[in-house]
Amino acid sequence: MKNNYTLHFLLLSAFLTCSLTPMSQTFLGLQHSNMSGIHQAGLNPANIANSRHKVYINGLTMGVGFSNDYLNLSLPFPFHKLITGNVPEQYKNSNGGLAIDNSWLSENLNGRSKNLNVYTQFRTPGVMYKLSKTFAVGLQYKNTLSFQINDVSEPLARLGRYGIDSSKGSIAYSGPNNFHVGETFGDNSFTVNMNAFGEIGLTLAKSLIDDGGMVLKVGATPKLLLGYATGYIKNRGILIKAPGTDTIVFGHTDVEYGYTDPSYFTNMDAINFDLINKKVQGKGFGLDIGAAIEIKPGATKIVTSKKNNYLFRAGISLLDAGNIVYKQEVKNTHLVNNGGDKTFVMTPEFAKAWATSEEEGLKYTDSVMRTIFEIDTSAKTIKSKMPTTVNLQFDYNVFKFFYVGANISQDFRGKKSVGMRKASYVMLMPRIETKLFELCIPMGLMNDYRTGRIGFFLRVGPVFIGSDNIIGQIRSNKMNGIDFYFGISTGIPSKKNKESSGPPIDE
Repeated sequence: MKNNYTLHFLLLSAFLTCSLTPMSQTFLGLQHSNMSGIHQAGLNPANIANSRHKVYINGLTMGVGFSNDYLNLSLPFPFHKLITGNVPEQYKNSNGGLAIDNSWLSENLNGRSKNLNVYTQFRTPGVMYKLSKTFAVGLQYKNTLSFQINDVSEPLARLGRYGIDSSKGSIAYSGPNNFHVGETFGDNSFTVNMNAFGEIGLTLAKSLIDDGGMVLKVGATPKLLLGYATGYIKNRGILIKAPGTDTIVFGHTDVEYGYTDPSYFTNMDAINFDLINKKVQGKGFGLDIGAAIEIKPGATKIVTSKKNNYLFRAGISLLDAGNIVYKQEVKNTHLVNNGGDKTFVMTPEFAKAWATSEEEGLKYTDSVMRTIFEIDTSAKTIKSKMPTTVNLQFDYNVFKFFYVGANISQDFRGKKSVGMRKASYVMLMPRIETKLFELCIPMGLMNDYRTGRIGFFLRVGPVFIGSDNIIGQIRSNKMNGIDFYFGISTGIPSKKNKESSGPPIDE
């Protein structure tokens, strides 16, 4: 029988893998569109300065997403059958659900560190209002839930999946990896971050120049950040070996972990309504700032869209600067061992505590760790950093309703940070855009420019659906991540002004 209590301790997985509803934060096709109103501010707050709409309201926007670069799920049937609910009967369990076989999982073994990202975002309410031809304001409330594991070495990832190879000893579970009983295991630093937070952002955007041939606009979104819950592990390195069943010997060790009330990660009512109930555990301030330029030569008006009135648009933005400081119900622990080998035995009491609940498991683990490590619990706060990025946007109006856009996003936080990060990417986005219909096909490299992705964005009137990574998954039966988003948003178009060649207008 498989014994996984070693992994429970090393990753505190019983706490950090609680029930989640994964959702997406990228929304590339939606946020790049000229018709997306307040959503444009998520990519560059300057873009709403000369919005297509006088008033725009986000009714509801949601999405789901997951990605990893270690395991691939290879289905024995086409992936689209899973989406459409036409899974062959032989692959269903007694309840009619998908019966996943471990043989469907294949490893991506390339010597690189491994990463996992599950994220959620819920947007509503949101509104944008254009006060004049050159000045607009917007307000957006978002809730986000994020779980990330970064920079796990490939041997450690395999240890987490398979356990210890018992061919040379008595450990209860064997696996096809290179870590054996009695061997010393190092090179295992990693970080784990889990965050649930809300943000209220007020966007202010203005066109500084609008001379008929060029528009220069700037914008900013200061944010009030509401921290519902957080948890992290920062492992700088552990030397371990397993001399026998349920026994771990620790050499040099330097690990930090901290968390607030873990029940908030599964209590979605608490996450969505803590602003009203005044149970927020952390607070902070964030900021998005940006600038954009639109070039519209008179000679090209015959081939460009009269609605958007530009040939070329470029922008730069700094997104998600700031952090959340948690001061309520905070528990921080720093484990250090510089004094030789220390032995940890996983007793029945240890197993019983984790079987009872994640909270009891954490309490028992804390008490045991105090007997074998130097413990520092003096830190009374957790500072969780926002996923700061620098973002470049480009858009070219090829002909009338046909555009080709591009987006480059560079992470500024790094994988060792306590807090969230957004992996860097570069995407090309050809699209058809009209008042009532829009289709965009984002394609490029995501996951720090390492993984190819093809998605889509479709809008019909006020209803939209999209993904940054789905077309390749549908065409293949191999999956290592997927996301999608959907929603309904609408607005009142700006009135036509024949004497102005400045802000975009409706025909």
